Parts: sequence; structure tokens; C-alpha cells
Amino acid sequence: MSREKTLFDYVDAKEYKYVHICKACGHPQFTKTNQFKESCKNCAESTEYEVVPFYNPAEDYALDADYYAITMMYALWKQGVHKNQVVYDDFYRKPPFVRGVGDYRGELGGYVAFGGLDHFIGILSNLYFNESDITYLRQQPENFDEEFLKDLQSLRFSGDLYAVEEGNLVFPNTPCLRIEAPVWECIWIEAMLLNTINSESLLLTKGSRLVTVTGGDVLLEMGKRRAQGRDSSVNGAKMAYIAGFDATSNVKAGKNFDIPITGTMAHVYIMFHASEYESFKSYAHTFPQKVILLLDTTDTLESGLPNAIRIARDMEARGQKLMAVRLDSGDLAYLSKKVRKRLDEEGLEYVKISATNDLDEATIASLKQQGAKIDIWGVGTKFITAYDNPALGGVHKIVARSPFENEMDSHGGEYKQDDWISLIKISESIEKVLNPGRKKVYRLYDQNHMAKGDYICLEHESLEGRDELILKHPSNPLKSKIIRNFTYEELHKKIFENGQLIYEKPSLPELREFHQVSKATFWEEYLRLEVPEVYPVALSDELRELKEKMIDDKNLDREVK
Repeated sequence: MSREKTLFDYVDAKEYKYVHICKACGHPQFTKTNQFKESCKNCAESTEYEVVPFYNPAEDYALDADYYAITMMYALWKQGVHKNQVVYDDFYRKPPFVRGVGDYRGELGGYVAFGGLDHFIGILSNLYFNESDITYLRQQPENFDEEFLKDLQSLRFSGDLYAVEEGNLVFPNTPCLRIEAPVWECIWIEAMLLNTINSESLLLTKGSRLVTVTGGDVLLEMGKRRAQGRDSSVNGAKMAYIAGFDATSNVKAGKNFDIPITGTMAHVYIMFHASEYESFKSYAHTFPQKVILLLDTTDTLESGLPNAIRIARDMEARGQKLMAVRLDSGDLAYLSKKVRKRLDEEGLEYVKISATNDLDEATIASLKQQGAKIDIWGVGTKFITAYDNPALGGVHKIVARSPFENEMDSHGGEYKQDDWISLIKISESIEKVLNPGRKKVYRLYDQNHMAKGDYICLEHESLEGRDELILKHPSNPLKSKIIRNFTYEELHKKIFENGQLIYEKPSLPELREFHQVSKATFWEEYLRLEVPEVYPVALSDELRELKEKMIDDKNLDREVK
């Protein structure tokens, strides 16, 4: 389904910044400046106008930032170093939703399904300060220079963006994105990047786990009313579909992304009618091709089920079939088995059983273990809110910069224009010490194209001609893994070059398929819900030596001081 065109397809809000509205007839005139002296082109009687900023509210991104981003941008602008090039990595340190069993205290694995790239591409492609933004900043007590505000008006993302493709699996400390751009741009986009990538990766991961545990059963996303805001509900439904869900109840998501939508009845429909049977009957006559009856409004086994069987008989007499019944409360394992038994006894083996009611992957796994006879799972609150782990701790960190003007290297020579200076952040927590420098990531596969580990190395390094690698644990020198006879691929794809989108964005069905194909390259031990195996992620020897040297140098500096 193609997107319907809007006004903003014809009038570029980055170019035409104002609307002059005729006071006589209300006709709008789009202009590039706030000056317009001509007669109205509609009524030709007036030169009196109301002037308002023109921008697309759906692409109003520039102030989706923490205020310290704006103040740091200003401070760098005042120093004249705001356009110095830097390298940023975006990664996470701890996978979500992972749990141990019993007294297990060992290292836990886990993964993140990388999501939000398509959304973030849209943000970067439409990122600019509109006139309303500039007016707002001008009113702040920091009293920003007018020249700074003028520079903001022309500011666009101008850098290079490399990213793991959406739907692929990523592991702790592996950069999901690498950005090379002027420093003030990297600071500007931090909050909107993390807000988008963290939230959508979290939900894609949750959805992926649910698809794993349901094992091919029909899976429906039903979280609209419990989501934390409209945008999160719409984009969450999108992530559910990429993860492998079959449909959503969210109509806006269905329209925006061409996702199959589904919906039956709530308790209010049954309670409104004179009787449960009458409500079932009227619904079956209205939607004969898709009848799912809710059984638990009065009494699941003594009222809802007998009335549903009666409706099924009525429908058969008309040459139709009842699609399913739904359980929304009570002991779902017990009730589903009772309902299945009775339906089968009545010759209604074709009627499916759907279940809802605060389901998540742990509950579904338990119900399956108990032998529940459920064919269709509707998941809402605990998916859309990522209930048991509601935030992904992804971070946006500087790891290299270009030299300042006339800056000297450690040997007393002047840096070259295309040199990069690696940066490192030291912390008393080992897991928070950054991996410095411009890096890339290789994924290693065995001869059956099953993933064996990720190899993080410096940008100039290559695996060409290598037939053996030792993957060393990032913090435990006693743990290592030898990889032989491997194939490999570079995970990062170039998305933007000099601010221009060069990546051909996949369609939503293609993203959905890519996620399933990528997921299938990992052994189930890495994907299991409880005590997952730790997937190997290792630094190259050269990167490890650089990191250790920079830590030693930092420690020496502190001792000298």
C-alpha cells in the first residue's frame, strides 16, 4: 500500500519557512522569509497577513534533545571547534530480560534484536531547526548569540553513519552504530538517537523472544491501550511485526506500516446486550468470516462455552464456521484443556482457542509446559511496556576525534589532516571502560553459516587471509576460544555519506524476513529464555593493546599529577 501524499510532499518545510495568511480571505502563501508585500493571490484585495512558522509537526525533531546538548553545542561554537570531526559508537552493556535459574551465579548471555534504524533514518533525513525552535531558544536566559542561532537554522546532519542492519542480533559492547560527523552534530542527535534505538530495539527483542517461545503459533500484538504514549504504541506494533507477530490491534500502526490488523469483541459488547447468547448471535451475523467469541463474561465453562457451541451450530447450518473462542481470565491451562475437550466432543475440532491476559514469554512457556491447548496468543501490556525490563541501557560515546589546529602528536610532530586521535573513558567499573578508536565488527560463521562469534577490530584491520583466530574474553584472560575454517561478514553497512542517504531501505516484510534469517544463524543455546549461553565477542589483539596502553597512560598521568 503506497503512502498518500500530503502538503509536505509539495512544499518543503526546510525551504519554505513561513506561511503568510491573508487577513481578508484566509488564503495561505508559503514563503522563504517572513517578508511578503504582494497582494493576496486569491482575493487580490489585501496585503495584510498573519505570519506563522511553517513546519511539519510529524518531523519536528530538532528540540528532541536534552538541554545540555544545546548548551554544549553553544560552548563549542564559541570556541570555534564545533565542526571538528569525531567518531561516536553506540552500544549496550547488558542484555535485557535475561534471568538465571535457582542459585545460578555464573555469567549470563543474552542478545538484543537491533531495531529503530528505519525510524532513525527518517529523523536524520528530516532534521532541522524550524523558526519556532529558534524563537524558543532566543527566549532562554543563556542569551545565545544571534550568529549561533543563525548557524542553527542552516544546520543539517552532514556526517557518515554506519549501522548493523535492522533485525540482526547484537551483543554486549558490540557497536550497533558508528557515526563520524562534526562534534556538535553528534551531541545534537544523542537523545533522539538513544530514545529511538533503545526503545525500539528493546521491543523488537521482547517480540523476538515471544516468537521463539510460541514456536509458530499465531501471535497477536494487543498493547495499544497500555503503551506509554501514542508513538510508542505505533512503533511498538511495528517492532512486533518485524519480530514475527502475525497482526496487531493498533489501527494507526496498520495504516502507517501496512501491518495486518485484527480485533474481535470486548466484554462491553456482551454486557450491553440482553444476554450472552444474543451478543454472540449478533456478532456472528455481522462478521461471519471472522468470529472469535469471548467466553469469560459470565461463566466460562457453564455459560460462555455452551453459548459458543450453540453459535457454532447455527453457523454450520448457514454453511459458515466459527473461527475461535477467547479466554481472558482464570486458569488458562485448565480452562483451555476443558474447552478443547468439549469442542472436540462436539465435532468442532476446527475451532481455535485464543488466550489473552497479561501474557509474556515466561507465562507462555509455563502454559505450554502444562499442556495448555492454546492456538492463538494475544500479548499486550507485558510486550508493549517491556514490563520486566522497561529500559535498554544503550549509550552514545565518543571514541575518537580529529586533531585540533596545530595540535602536536606525542612525538612532537604535527598531526596530518586525516589523522584520528583515539579517546578512552576510564572508570572504576571495568565494564564501563570504553573501547577506543575507529572500529569495525566482523561476524564469524562456521561452514554451515552458524554464528561463532563477533570480532571487534580497528578500522584498518582485515581478516583477509586469516585462517585462525583466538577470541579472548574481554575481561577474563583465562577464557578464550579458537576459531578455524571460518567465513565472515562485516556487520556495519554505510547508511549516510556526507549527510546523504545512500542505503536502500528494506520494506517492512523484508525486515521481517531478515530478522528470521539472521536469528536462524544462532544456536538455540544463545536464544533460550533462561541462562542463555554467552556469545563470544572479542577484541582484536591490536585493539586490546591500544586500550591497555591508553589505560596505562591515563594511570601514569594521574600518578604524575
